[in-house]
Amino acid sequence: MSMSPGVRTPVSRRPLLWIAAACFAIGIVVSGIFMMPMLGMIPHEPVPLGDGVVQLEYEGLTISTTARGQTPTCQAKDATGADIPLKGPLKRENYSVSGPSYYVIAHSRSPIPPQTVTVTCTNADNTIRYYVGDRASVDTMLPALVKALGSFGLAMLISIALVVIDVVRRRRAR
Repeated sequence: MSMSPGVRTPVSRRPLLWIAAACFAIGIVVSGIFMMPMLGMIPHEPVPLGDGVVQLEYEGLTISTTARGQTPTCQAKDATGADIPLKGPLKRENYSVSGPSYYVIAHSRSPIPPQTVTVTCTNADNTIRYYVGDRASVDTMLPALVKALGSFGLAMLISIALVVIDVVRRRRAR
């Protein structure tokens, strides 16, 4: 094939598509980074209250029961003997880890570090079993979820915009 002098063969480079693919990949990585803290917030199997002493592995405290609609009086003390302020859930909260459903009756008001805590609950019906575990609620997971979805959505919008710009430029060039 002979070509006329000064005529160059078109190089099939599409930098906008490569940038769009890179933005999409970066969006996946960044949203994955924001999702990592959520792995520690996933509810774990609570332990039966038993003698009242429980070792927390993560921040916060949740007291729950398997009986629905209970309103016991509970108190919690940290490893030094100081009271841990508790509050009831604002709305009905329940979760299931690997078996029964647990109905939340109280949370610690503020995050407390992992430590040994003493919990006592009193109720008119002493046959109800109480469980204590790490705090896990939608309120603690929501910020991480919003950041993850927001970063992925932003990367998607940028990627789609770059692909559309590339397609429009190619059509105009024809």
